[in-house]
Amino acid sequence: MRFAEYDYQAFEESATSFDLSNVWNNHWHGRKGLKADLSDEPLWPTIKDHLTNPGRLLEAGCGTGQWVQFLGKLGHDVVGIDYAAGGLEVGRAHNPDLNLIQADIRNLPFEDESFDYIVSFGTIEHDINGPEDALIEFRRVLKPSGKLMCSVPCLNFYRTVGYPWLVVRKWLKCQKLLRHLLGKKVPFVFWEYIWSPGEYKRILKEYGLELIEMRGYGNILKSRQARFCDLAINRMYYLSSAHMMMAICRKI
Repeated sequence: MRFAEYDYQAFEESATSFDLSNVWNNHWHGRKGLKADLSDEPLWPTIKDHLTNPGRLLEAGCGTGQWVQFLGKLGHDVVGIDYAAGGLEVGRAHNPDLNLIQADIRNLPFEDESFDYIVSFGTIEHDINGPEDALIEFRRVLKPSGKLMCSVPCLNFYRTVGYPWLVVRKWLKCQKLLRHLLGKKVPFVFWEYIWSPGEYKRILKEYGLELIEMRGYGNILKSRQARFCDLAINRMYYLSSAHMMMAICRKI
């Protein structure tokens, strides 16, 4: 199952040429500095388990480059790319030695089989045309023995149960009058796909990537009581409350 969720977008725009770079530039505007230690981040245990040996590493969709900096300190030769200049400028201002390149993940400026590792955290779901072009490029520049670690939002048990509300909420977000009454900016653009674990696995296999492991990180349940109750549900429904799911893959 693939669910496209977005906040209000200007429908007169051509969907195939829709560009969110300005949105991300605004997102990074005013940011300063990089977090030095990322070992408390929820995806770090998965990264630590799979990036065991230093190698040449690409972060696709690096934002400000804080993971580029952190993974570089661990011995990896890291390159970070992002198509929004705003985040890269923040990273360069903080650490000019970071190897940050403005580029499109759907058209990577690297030769075939260039990287031992590719990591991409919450990036490919923001392409309005879907993740396929990015996955083709990831596979192309990954070495035969390399690993891809790519996370996307998870259409988990609770989001699936609440699917009708997601559809209604999506429709409400696109109503200009309602946005005006609520004091929302018009237009505000944001695009994001949410996949079920099964659909994400299918897409990866279709584009030549064999799943080694799938892990969830982040939790959409806020209270301790809800998380306790979820322990039983999680035994029956894989990734029942995970906000994101990380696929660790190799080339087929």
